[in-house]
Amino acid sequence: MPKLAAIQICCHVGDVDANLEKARNLIQDASKAGAEFVCLPELFTTGAAGDKTSALAEPIPGPTTDELADIAKNNHVYIAAGVAEKEQCTEKLYNASVLISPDGELLKRYRKVFLYLGEKESFTAGDESCVCDVSFGKIALTICYDYVFPEYIRHLVLQGAELLVHSTAWLTTDECERWNYNRGAYRAMGMTRALENGVYFISANHWGNYDVAGNLRGIGQSSIISPWGEILDEVQEGEGIAIADVDFEVPTKWRENVAPYLADFRNGKKRLSFL
Repeated sequence: MPKLAAIQICCHVGDVDANLEKARNLIQDASKAGAEFVCLPELFTTGAAGDKTSALAEPIPGPTTDELADIAKNNHVYIAAGVAEKEQCTEKLYNASVLISPDGELLKRYRKVFLYLGEKESFTAGDESCVCDVSFGKIALTICYDYVFPEYIRHLVLQGAELLVHSTAWLTTDECERWNYNRGAYRAMGMTRALENGVYFISANHWGNYDVAGNLRGIGQSSIISPWGEILDEVQEGEGIAIADVDFEVPTKWRENVAPYLADFRNGKKRLSFL
């Protein structure tokens, strides 16, 4: 039964070395607590660095993934982490995430498919999903805004994903607060994606300033959620680690006895031409 950990950080915007050191310490703590798989937030090494993003972005593999590989190997954990990528040939920028094995191998790179508002001015959208095998099952890498689109998430689950891995920078802003944005919506969508697909969900978020000016503010609530919507652990505020054991045998019984949503979807799809 693997133990998962979602790490919530207060980002030093634009300071890659400081954020990597912070991640190293928190991952070490998670490993000591028994974690085998660790998720870090979106763009955790840079935050929203504005005009500095291009200078801070790196190729994959590159210095940051090398550092993450060292951390993974020293702590015997998988690491999923959001980073700013610069493609060497084209110099295009991508909002990306990587998956590192406990042996320090770069297993996968995923480029965020759905870019939110001003992100389109800096980043190029990815065009491939990422579902892959790890030692305890099949996982899907997603980044922040991706999970707003249930059709995309269902696509990942239909490819066999048993765990949705969500590196995010879920924020509030002055504009959000003028609309009385309910911060619980972030958590509610995570619960919904877990429930409607009958899979586990892990989300690692930022807390506090995500840009230098403090216009973008991470709302925390990093968590691990079961297929039946139970919050297995969470970090509501500040820095910290949400950690929980997950049993990938149990969801089968949940789906059979209570929530046959995927099976019924497949049956309905056969009858309805528009699905």
